[in-house]
Amino acid sequence: MLVVVPKPVKELAEIFRKNKEKLYLVGGYIRNQRLGVPEDQNLDIDVCSSAKPDKVIKMLSGTKFSANYMNEELGVIEIIGGLRVEHATFRKEKYHFSGVHLPENVEFIDDINQDALRRDFRCNAVYYDILEEEIVDPLDGMEDIKKRIIRTTMSPKEVFYGDGERILRMVRFACTLGFDIDDETYQEAKKNVEKLKNVSSTRKREEFSEIVLADTKYPFLPDIRFAHARGINMLADLGALKYILPALDWIKDSNIIEDRGKFLYEHVVNVFAMSSPNVRLSALLHDVGKAKALLEYGNFHGNEEYAPVIIENNLGMNGLCFPKAVVERVKKVVSCVDFNKHGLETRKNIRHFIAENHDVVDLVIELKNAIALDKSGHRSASFSAGMLKRVWARMKQDHTPLTLAELNIKGDKLIETFPELKVNRTGALLNRLLYKCIDNPGLNQEQKLLAEAEKLLKKPRNEYVR
Repeated sequence: MLVVVPKPVKELAEIFRKNKEKLYLVGGYIRNQRLGVPEDQNLDIDVCSSAKPDKVIKMLSGTKFSANYMNEELGVIEIIGGLRVEHATFRKEKYHFSGVHLPENVEFIDDINQDALRRDFRCNAVYYDILEEEIVDPLDGMEDIKKRIIRTTMSPKEVFYGDGERILRMVRFACTLGFDIDDETYQEAKKNVEKLKNVSSTRKREEFSEIVLADTKYPFLPDIRFAHARGINMLADLGALKYILPALDWIKDSNIIEDRGKFLYEHVVNVFAMSSPNVRLSALLHDVGKAKALLEYGNFHGNEEYAPVIIENNLGMNGLCFPKAVVERVKKVVSCVDFNKHGLETRKNIRHFIAENHDVVDLVIELKNAIALDKSGHRSASFSAGMLKRVWARMKQDHTPLTLAELNIKGDKLIETFPELKVNRTGALLNRLLYKCIDNPGLNQEQKLLAEAEKLLKKPRNEYVR
């Protein structure tokens, strides 16, 4: 098999040859070419050789390439020059029994066959001699790529015993590539799943995030359409969810039956499967408050209070350490998803709801539709979401102001026009004017707003005047 090698990588290989070193491409770049991933989407390029990092840095000095340490202990450096590649020195690794994703001992070696054994899966242990244009395949990884299967490089027990993160990598590769998993590999991963408790939150979040988006990485590959849902179900079956998203694992194990006689976990995963990438975290957690309330009280009383706490514990600093903005967005979408559930709210209330939640209203509409799609059993959009969407479109068309910044009057104008206005009540008056404009966007003109303010200030026992 001839591998298409980017020109800068060939130039890099020539520099290595001049220094009596042989440079190889390795892993995903070769695997992805074999699978037909287009060149412009196959941008993660890993190279390796027997050259130690200090030698590589020295040999690249004065060339078009620059090199910087990424992980000195593991012998990994970043090389930049026309494109970015990561170079790793051939090595052997020894892991502690705890399962932490860091070897306790690293030995740099010259043997490519030994280097292949320290990798996780055979489909990632394929090398390409860049200048000789030859595949080097110590573990028959090309056959695994052809068969679209994941097998470990050494015995599965050895691979998973020392590195719990490899369980998540196994799931990620299987889902993003549409591969099956060798049964012995899968069963051994299940036996070692408790090693995930020692993997850092950051590493778990990174792997989990890729699983959540598994259908988007290579959407043209076969068996990819619902790869993200396959990933969640696989994590659940392995017993890994309790170390990643405990709230969802709890819903699964509680066997709650929802109103149609189906398991609540099944409903959540179905909604997740039908959700767009932007709303998937919210989809996975949209029923956590209700589930907690149902088990506590036998009804949904208090679910609004439970949900934000559970979401914070799962996604925040005590969980997967997602950025605060992501956690807050998920909380807000989940808190909004039941608004107008039965379609009985007035247009005025809907307009005010949209104004208060305009930053997430599109996500709320998406999630409502995904929930309705699962519950209806056919392609039927949510009536509630439809109302939201129509009113939201009209508000955009009418240029309805959503924030004080969009109001065509400022506090200093009010103070100048109405000397009797209490300065510390100016903000409250502006908010009253904003809400009147949300009901009637035509009021959002300075003179009309001044007239409206005058009416408010003339009311008896007025809180706005001295």
